[in-house]
Amino acid sequence: MTRIGCRAHDYGKLPAAALAATLRAKGYNAAQLAMPRAIAGIEDFSHITDKQLAEIRTAFAAQDVEISVLSCYQDLSAPDADTRRTAVDTVKRTLGCAKLLGAKMVGSETAWGACTDEEKAVRRPLMLDSLQRIAEEAVRLNAVFGVEPVAIHPLCSPEILAELLQAVDAPNNIKVIFDPVNLFTTKDAQNAAFQADHWKSWLAVIGKQLGAMHCKDCRIEPDGTKTLVGLGKGQMNYAPILDWLAQYAPETPLIRDEVILECAPADIKILHQMQQSIEEKRMK
Repeated sequence: MTRIGCRAHDYGKLPAAALAATLRAKGYNAAQLAMPRAIAGIEDFSHITDKQLAEIRTAFAAQDVEISVLSCYQDLSAPDADTRRTAVDTVKRTLGCAKLLGAKMVGSETAWGACTDEEKAVRRPLMLDSLQRIAEEAVRLNAVFGVEPVAIHPLCSPEILAELLQAVDAPNNIKVIFDPVNLFTTKDAQNAAFQADHWKSWLAVIGKQLGAMHCKDCRIEPDGTKTLVGLGKGQMNYAPILDWLAQYAPETPLIRDEVILECAPADIKILHQMQQSIEEKRMK
C-alpha cells in the first residue's frame, strides 16, 4: 500500500530515534530526510560517519518509517564549475549513504532560487552534464537518484524533462520526484481543465520513472505570488493525479512537503483519503 510521509525536518532537528518516533506518532510511515537539517549531530554531508548512518537506519526501521527520499539540496546547474562539481560530488557521496541507510533514493532539485528564462537556457546543458555524472555513479552503486522539476528552475517543462530522461537514459537509476505545486502556474489556478491536462502532460513523460510524489496545496494571489496552504484549502486539483497513480504507480509514496504544522492533523487525514482513493481505483 502507498506509504504516507513528510519532509522530516519540518518537525525539527532531533536525534534519529526521537525524530523517527515523532514522525510515527504523528501518523507517517515514510519520510523525506535531509540529514543535515533533520538529524542532531550532523551538520553537512562531508562528515557523516558509518555509525551515524547505522543509528539512523536502526531508528527508522524500528518505527517502520521508510526513508523514501534522502534529500540532498544541491545546485546541479550552477554556472560556476567548482560549485557544480562540489554539488555533484555531494550527491554521489549521498548515494552511498542511501545504500547504507536502505533509503529508496536520493533527491534534489536542479537549482537554487528562481532563474530567468535566459538563466535557465544557460544552465540546461550544465544540468544535463551533472545528471549524466550522477547517473553513472547511481548505476555503479545500483542506487537511485530522483530529480525534481520546478517551474522556476531549468527543468521546468514536460518537454525539457523528456529530453533530459532520454539523454541520460538510465531509467532504473534516475527517477522523478513530482511536485505539482512547484509546477503550478497562474493558468492552473484559473482553469481546472487546463490544470488536469497540465498534470497529465507531466505524468505522461514521467511514466515508469516516477519515484515519489510531493503533496501540498497553494493558491495564486491577485499579484501572482503563490501562498502555501493546507491540503484541500487551495487551488490544486489532485483528482487526475490520483487517477493516474491508481492506474500506473499505486505504490508511489505520498510525501507531505513543506508541512504547515497547524494543518498537519487535517493534512494527514487527507493523505489517508488519497491513499484510500488510489487503492479503491486500483481494485476496480
